[in-house]
Amino acid sequence: MTSRERVRKVLNHEIPDRVPNGLGACETTGLHVLGYDTFQEILNIPRQMPRLNTFMSNAVFEEDVIKAMEGDMLLIASPHLCNASLRGGMIQGQWKEQELWGRIFRVPVSEQFKTRSDDSILWETLGAICPKNGFFFDWPDTLDLFADTIYPDPEDYCPPDSFSDEFLRDLENLAKDLYEETEYSLCLGETVTDLQFQPGGRISWMVLLKENPELMKAYLEKACNASLKQIFLIDQAVGKYVDMMLIADDIGDNRGVAIGDNLWREIYKPFYKRLFQGWHERTSMKINLHCCGSIFSIFGDLVECGLDIYNPVQISARNMAPLLLKEKFGRFLVFYGGDYDAQMMKGRSYDEVYEHVTANLNILKKDGKHIFSGVHNLPPDIPEDHLRAFFTAWKDHRNY
Repeated sequence: MTSRERVRKVLNHEIPDRVPNGLGACETTGLHVLGYDTFQEILNIPRQMPRLNTFMSNAVFEEDVIKAMEGDMLLIASPHLCNASLRGGMIQGQWKEQELWGRIFRVPVSEQFKTRSDDSILWETLGAICPKNGFFFDWPDTLDLFADTIYPDPEDYCPPDSFSDEFLRDLENLAKDLYEETEYSLCLGETVTDLQFQPGGRISWMVLLKENPELMKAYLEKACNASLKQIFLIDQAVGKYVDMMLIADDIGDNRGVAIGDNLWREIYKPFYKRLFQGWHERTSMKINLHCCGSIFSIFGDLVECGLDIYNPVQISARNMAPLLLKEKFGRFLVFYGGDYDAQMMKGRSYDEVYEHVTANLNILKKDGKHIFSGVHNLPPDIPEDHLRAFFTAWKDHRNY
């Protein structure tokens, strides 16, 4: 069975020969560039200088790594890739060498970094800062004066609803080449307009949801319309090659739905229902929703809306234990991730991590509908024995 056939079996709710390996195939199932160096050592392949992928400091999973780890899926494009595709390599004008965290990586030529006098790193292009001894870039806090916020007129809110012809043709050519030259399942990253618009900042947005829900609905109406137009264009370009596309909305926190179940259902559910049902009408690409935290209480609503795939499956959050998820929603959803939770395994031994991954994998793979990955991106300081146990447990228990 080829990788593409294997993934499509899972997406069609059929049982394949083994659990597909989806590491690195979307922006939130990856590995920090420092951890990626460790992974290359574990796979016993020559170090290829990692390419910095997203603002989360992920590595682009190169084809030699995907082959060595017996991966099944490719992330072929994403705005977080800084317009550089999987096969960008060292093409003149795309990548340059950059020292970060004491090692040399490749970054897009458009991105500028500067080490400051306090040993923090400024990502000048984004205005983000990685503090001394840190591994991730943070955005400076901004003052949210929600009491004085003047919300824009919805008529002035114009979310992206199209793509340039150049982007669509480049994307089509890349997808066609990879589809014909490899047997991997192809996945699109966060490409279309989502429903995460928070006018005035997070606090102001939460106030707006209560004080003027009709205004928020007007914004969501425009975002939904824009997304549906983009999905149509993406499908025309790559729909016959691509199996899934990611859309993100961090609805949950560690306790549950951040704005509460009822408010989410009142304001957001109608637009998710229209978006997801319109998505299915326009393309055969499956919906891969990323959401951190616990959203157990609205999984039923998302299933009703038409959701296909959920990641990253934060099993440490409330009511997100693998067994509970599979018992309640395993008939309806493909769970992408959830096999290793770095927070839960901090300070644990190789054997404990191996047992943790094995237990989660055996639960999540039951009756199919599971793609192997961690809980969100694997961290930069993941111990080598954890990464080795994570990968070995999948190899030992991946078959049906």
